[in-house]
Amino acid sequence: MEKIQLKRDEMIACARATGLNSEETICCSQELDRLIFLCQDSHKRRQQRKQSGLIFVRQMILLMNKFKNPARII
Repeated sequence: MEKIQLKRDEMIACARATGLNSEETICCSQELDRLIFLCQDSHKRRQQRKQSGLIFVRQMILLMNKFKNPARII
């Protein structure tokens, strides 16, 4: 997040100095986009791993409960 803010500040300063359509500003903007994408992708992957872990824990609890109280076979 700190890298994103630094790049955003750099892009704003660049845009003020060289204009919105300058090659330097566009490069900063593209790099900012890349940093934001990487941050969002990393967050998404953490959430998916967390969700997978929760599903695994729930399945283990269900299995443990099943073996504690097995259904009677008649």
